Order: sequence, then C-alpha cells, then structure tokens
Amino acid sequence: MAIVSTFCKKGGVGKTTFIGYLGHFLAKQGKKVLIVSADDQNSIFKIFGADDKIFESDDNYLEFYIAGKAELGDLLIEVRENLYLIKTLNTDKLSMKLTFERAQEKKLKGMFAEYSEFFDYILIDFPPSSSRLTEILLEISDGVCIVVGLDTLGLGGFWNTIQYFIDNNLDIDSIKYIIPNGMAYNKRAPRVSLETLTQQVKEFTPNAKLLTPLQDRSIVKNIQANGWSAFDETPNMTKWDADNKKALEQELLDLYKSMGF
Repeated sequence: MAIVSTFCKKGGVGKTTFIGYLGHFLAKQGKKVLIVSADDQNSIFKIFGADDKIFESDDNYLEFYIAGKAELGDLLIEVRENLYLIKTLNTDKLSMKLTFERAQEKKLKGMFAEYSEFFDYILIDFPPSSSRLTEILLEISDGVCIVVGLDTLGLGGFWNTIQYFIDNNLDIDSIKYIIPNGMAYNKRAPRVSLETLTQQVKEFTPNAKLLTPLQDRSIVKNIQANGWSAFDETPNMTKWDADNKKALEQELLDLYKSMGF
C-alpha cells in the first residue's frame, strides 16, 4: 500500500499517534515517508515535537499548492530523517473549492501522483469530521486503517465510520485493517468492547483484518509530552519509562509485522 490512511468518525482514539509512529518506523527502515495532515489542528506535528513548524511559515500549507501559489517542494517539512509532513490551513474552505471547482480535485489528485514518484509511502491523517477533501483522499488511498477506541463511544465511532462509507459510496473493501486501541486486560469494559467489535467487523467489514489490540499505555503521553516518538532515542529516562517504552516499541513492531510492513 503506497497511500495509507487512518480514519475514524470519533476523535481521541489514537489515529494520529498510530499514523505518526508508523511513519517514523518506516522512515527508520530507510523508506522515504510523507505524512499529509488533512486536519486543521495539524496534531501530527506534536507527535514529533515540531509544533513550532506549524506556524514557522504561513505560505507553505497544502492549500497554497492547490491555489497555484506554491511548488510541491515548498510544502515539505522535515521532522525526522526520511520523514516529511505537510500541513493544512482551512480544510472547510478547501473542501468547498473541491466541491464547486472540478479542476481543483484534479490538481489535488495530481499532487499525490507526483509525490508517489518520490516517496515510498504517503500516509494521511484525518480529523473525525468529514468533508469533500476526506472523500477524495479516502478514494485515492490504497488502504484505509480504522482505529477504534475500546469503549462505548469508540464502538459508536466505528459504526458511524461504516455508515459514512456507505452514505458516500466509498469502497468498504478499501478498509484493510481495524486497529483496536486502549486495551486493558484487567478491565471488563475493554474486553466486552473487543468482543462486540469482533462481531461487527465480521458483519460490516468481512474483508478487513482485525489486528491484536494495542494496550492502554501511559508511556505514550509521557514521551509525547517531551516531543518524542516511540522510535526516537530517548536519553535520561527513568528505568520504569524506559522499560515501558521498550514494551510499546515491541507491541508496535509486532503490529506492523502483522500488517506486512
């Protein structure tokens, strides 16, 4: 899958964290990786401690290329070796242009086609809201990963995501993986949620692979508070944090292996 998207009609389930860690993992394998933020909050920058780069320049947002005011290279923001990000400014306004000006849609698709010649992987990070931009980017994705929080609201987000695909005539079979997130084996609610999700996946996305759930780990927030990714070298950590980060890395590596990365 050259273009991979993470999506869910529910915020706070870990979409951005998942796609950010996947991008960094692939970059450390020597792959050239581009992550496109389709979210005005540009939260993906926070995963890499690069918040300052969101506001460092005000003329290198994705919309500037679509409007013909920037070149492809102008949009790229390097945050790690082999890993680049693209930020957005106003997706609502961009989606309106995409709806009423067909030439804009053609230019957006052409942008991804050109980037595909230079990058091994293009990953797309979405907000929980949806728009014409969302539809187009999901259409051109080679595979979609749905991240689902293991609680009642998370399950509702999964159902709303499936309904969104149906309502907008998007290909359900483009959903390749379902990633449950927030598992705690000593708590009943996540275990019951996983059982329910397993049945829903069989019913609504039979061609998607339900992956081993990611555990609820406080270490994720701890390292992100320092602007570190799970695959960064992190000096001066306490033994507890270092051990938990190592466990997180292994969990992610096992997950990526099951996805074929």
